[in-house]
Order: sequence, then C-alpha cells, then structure tokens
Amino acid sequence: MSQASASTTSSVSDVEELSPVLSEMFALTRGQVLVVFCFVLSFLYYSYMPLYFTDIWGHVSYGEWIIQNRTLPAEDPFLELASGVPITCTAWLGQVVFGLANQHGGAEWVSNIFALTVMVTWATLIMACFVRSASMPSAIMCSLLCCFAAWSRHAIVRPEIFGSLCFALLLLVTVCRETRIPGGEKHSRTRAELPFYLGVAVLFACWANLHGSFVVGFAVLGCQFLGRAIECLMKRQPLRETIHDRDLRHWLIACEVAVAASLLNPYGMDLLIHTVLFPSNPNLKDVLEWYSLEMVSYEGIQIGISWIVLAVLLRHSRVSFRPADVLMLCVFTLAVVLRVRMQMWYAAVLAVVMAPHAADILNRWRLGDIQFLQGRSFNNSLVALLIIWLGFSFSPVSTGVLGGSERHPDKLFSRGTPVALTAWLREHPPQGQIMNPQWWGDWLVEFGPPDLQVFMTTNAVHAAPQQVWKDYLTLARSDQGFEPLLDRYRINTIIVHKELQALTAPVVRQLAGWKIIYEDDVGLVACRNAVLDQMAESDHSLAAYSLNDSNPRNRSEVRSVQNKESLE
Repeated sequence: MSQASASTTSSVSDVEELSPVLSEMFALTRGQVLVVFCFVLSFLYYSYMPLYFTDIWGHVSYGEWIIQNRTLPAEDPFLELASGVPITCTAWLGQVVFGLANQHGGAEWVSNIFALTVMVTWATLIMACFVRSASMPSAIMCSLLCCFAAWSRHAIVRPEIFGSLCFALLLLVTVCRETRIPGGEKHSRTRAELPFYLGVAVLFACWANLHGSFVVGFAVLGCQFLGRAIECLMKRQPLRETIHDRDLRHWLIACEVAVAASLLNPYGMDLLIHTVLFPSNPNLKDVLEWYSLEMVSYEGIQIGISWIVLAVLLRHSRVSFRPADVLMLCVFTLAVVLRVRMQMWYAAVLAVVMAPHAADILNRWRLGDIQFLQGRSFNNSLVALLIIWLGFSFSPVSTGVLGGSERHPDKLFSRGTPVALTAWLREHPPQGQIMNPQWWGDWLVEFGPPDLQVFMTTNAVHAAPQQVWKDYLTLARSDQGFEPLLDRYRINTIIVHKELQALTAPVVRQLAGWKIIYEDDVGLVACRNAVLDQMAESDHSLAAYSLNDSNPRNRSEVRSVQNKESLE
C-alpha cells in the first residue's frame, strides 16, 4: 500500500515538473487585444498606401548611385544644370536603405520599408506616452492626437521616416530617465549612467547619417537641461548646489555626448553647420513645406485644433507641469509656426507632454478603467496572435514569404504618376534638354530613359543655382518670358502635368513651332518641329500616342508597366 502511494506521488511530481507554466505577462487583456487590432489595421493601411511620384525616387536614385560608386556624390549626379554646385548628403544612409530595398524588391519593397518603419515609430511613441502616464488609454488617446496633428505628413515616404523613428526613440529614452509615477516617487534610476550615455551616442550616430533632422534631438536634450536648471532655481538652491546637481550635470553630459556622436559622419562638423544653415537656402522660400504656418490652411486647422485640445486638457488636469515640458512645447510650437514641415516633431512632443495630464483626467472621470477591457487571459493572447497573422497574410509584406503577385501600378503608385508617359519616353528618348515638372523629375530620373536631361528635381531644389530655380518657376507656370527661356536653355521637349499645370497646358498647345507628340489622361509631351524634322530625315518615326489609342497593342503595352524592370 505504501509502495503504491509512493509511486503515485512520484508520478504526480514528475507530471508537475514536466508541465510548462507560462508567465502571466503573456496573458493579454481585451484592451490589449483591441490595441493589437488597431495596430494591425494601421499597418494594413500604410502597407497599401500608394507611393507618390515626388522625391522618394530621388532618394532611391541617390542610394543606388552611392551603392554603385561606393562613395558620396560631390554634386548632384542627375541634374546637369546644377553641375559644379557642391552638395551635402544629409540622409545618405537612409537613401542607401531605400536603394537596397528597390534593388531587392522594387517599389513594393520601398513601400514595405515605409510601412514597417512608420508602425515601429508609432509603437515607440505609444510606449513613451505609456511610460510617462502609466495609463494605456491615455497613451492611445495622445497618440491619436499626434496622428491627427501630423496627418498632413503621414503619407510622406522619404528618409525623414527614419528621423521620426529616432526622434520617438529619443523621447522614450528621455521619459524613461525622468518620468514620475503617481504619488511623486521616482522610478528606480539606472545604477550606472554609462548605458544611458552609450544609448544616446549610438542613437545620434545613426540619426546623423540617416537624416538631417538629428538637430531637433539637440532641442529635446537642451530643454531637459534648461528645465532642470529652472527647477533648481525655483527651489532657490544656492548656485554651488545647482552647478553640482546630479540631474543637471546628467543632461549636460547627454547634450555633449549627442553632439559628439553626431560628428561621426562622412562630413564631420560640416554636416552640423550645413544642417543648421540649410533652412536659409533662398530656393526653399518657394517650397510649400518650408512656408510659415497659415491658420486657414489644412495644416493650420490641424494645429489649431491640437491647441484647443491642449487648452482643454490643461484646464481640467491637476498634474503640475515640468519646466522641461513647457520649454519643449514652446520650442516646437514656435518651430511649426515658422516652418510647416516641423509638424510631425511638434505632434510627437505634444503627445508625450500631454500623456500624464490625459491620464489624470481619465482616472478622475473613471474612463481609464473599463471593466470589460480588464482581466487577463491566454485566450486573448491567442486571439491577438491570430489577428497579427491575418494582418501579415493580407499585407504586401507577406508576398516574399507566402507568395503572390505584386500590385498593379494603379494600386502601387498614386494617381498622377506618369507611368504610361514614362514608358513612352523610354521607347522614344528625348534629345537634349527637356522641361519637366519638378515633382516628376525624380521619377523620370529613376524610371525614364538613361541619361535623361531633366530640368529640375524635388531632391535637388536646394542644389540648383538660384537663377536656374527662378527660370524653372517661370517655365513651369508659363509666366511672361516663357518662350525666350525655351531657347536660352535649348529645350527641345516639354512635359506637362495636366492637372497641376492646368494653366500651362493650353499655352504649350498653342506654341508656334511645337507639336504635341504624346498625350494621356495624366500628362502631355511636346517637341520642337525642327527636332521632329531632323528625326524624320534620320528615319526615326515619332507619332502621337495616347492611352485612348485605337491600337490594342499600344494600350496593352501602356498598362503592362508595373515597376522599373518592366519599364526597362
């Protein structure tokens, strides 16, 4: 009897030892499943967002040029009219990432890089808001506020997305170091400061090579330093104690480490100088995103509403403001007022600063503790995994793993992309200098005929001589003096975007000595009659060609163009 009991006890203990036990941290609540579901929906949205025809293709071309030549260009390699003007590649590493993606998987992979980077950025920002507020509902609400305030720039695909990710990481590192939990007690600080400084150094070393926005990181750390100094002064500490304050010295060292790490780039100190002076380039005065904020504009309405939300939160919040938060809000609000392109940086700072105030209001109004969303369960974790798998399966990212065909050009590229026009240009390469819309220039360089002499590209606006840029504006708008410039620059071909150059298209149609040789729903191409005569004498046939051409073969050729390989 005792032997049977002993054997039973032994078998039970063996079973207990072999039984796996998962930690409760892997059990999710319904609220967390809801967050996962929202993230998956957002990822699908960004995955299927069409790629625009603007400067993303200039960055891709730069990246491919750097990969091929294994050096950085000293001048713009694609704009002959900017020959001799030195340039600084402030985003060379980000361009290489896009170049590698395009070489590996074409435009589809460029889209995948964009979607993945944006989602990691949002996840990092939500984590920063959560650490600051200790409330997931507050973190989600502030992130939605950030998304709304920066909605005008959510579809921008350029190395700036890597800068946004670095900015979110810096905010996360900052709040992890200085945030306070309810009750006034600080989180346990890192025993050694070295890991923090090392993290800042790695972050800024990467950031300075990925995108020129690394200077906004200096503003964040500088506000932390000045904010701590103000706190010391408010406590009326003696000057000696203020100078030796641990937190004050900590942020001063962090600023020094950030500046030193940003010098680890191919240009050294010149990169920092160039980045600081870049906004003073006279050509940028005519670029929309470098305008000052206008409250009647689309961006102005978003920022104005964010200010209203900020005022409401401050009116009802009982959480005190840290001086560093006030400084950051003031600095980045001023930045977005002066330059509309600072919208994303302002929105991210607004979200992190307002997170504890939103949490206080939600807690007092009992909106942050919905019972239905509480209660951990491993079943919820399985549902979350299923949602993630379905999101991955239905996204273009899964094509390389699960197979499937690439998206049609109508879905992959945005409306207004001259896919068919570019295919026609490859079959009939223009001779000499062409006049093209600046926003199509980068696309034509990447997908057009080899060695195409474009007049202007978005990626080289700052590199073009000021007179060339002024002449471009005259040509693009068909202003007074339009025709003499065509002769001065020996332009033989004019490309017009029919929607965005609605006033220019009729002028080009009526130009004496010119003929429309191609036209579709998006754009048209005009060529000098003298050039057409020369081509005719050389037995080069060139006929008008359109999407509405009666030849079925022509229509199928136009619609079969999907990516660079098929264009070639």
